[in-house]
Amino acid sequence: MSSSPEFNRKTASNLLWTPEGLVRNPLVEWDAEGHVVSLRTCDAPDREPFTEFLAGLLVLDFPCDIRATLAHMQCNADIPLPVLLSRLCPAEERIPVVISGIDYETMQLTANTRITPVL
Repeated sequence: MSSSPEFNRKTASNLLWTPEGLVRNPLVEWDAEGHVVSLRTCDAPDREPFTEFLAGLLVLDFPCDIRATLAHMQCNADIPLPVLLSRLCPAEERIPVVISGIDYETMQLTANTRITPVL
């Protein structure tokens, strides 16, 4: 048993997608197993102390098959990203990701869109 305290990981982003809508400036705290411990908003997500900042749209429950899901989404790139995300088929395994390289004005995918696992 270690005597040093365990610290939860903190991640901030520009936006968070939820089925209820987009959340600006989210700050997520994760436990050692990768479960969300807390979720709140902050004024300056890129300046939060002891916090990893991930530029882009954070999605907490994205299908594990990132490549196939991104390819499907790119076939429908003219549809706003929040709508595409709401239409994703349920998957048994889901992971948190950040989607970067999007057009924030139209909330659409671009040729530079990348999806990166958070944990």
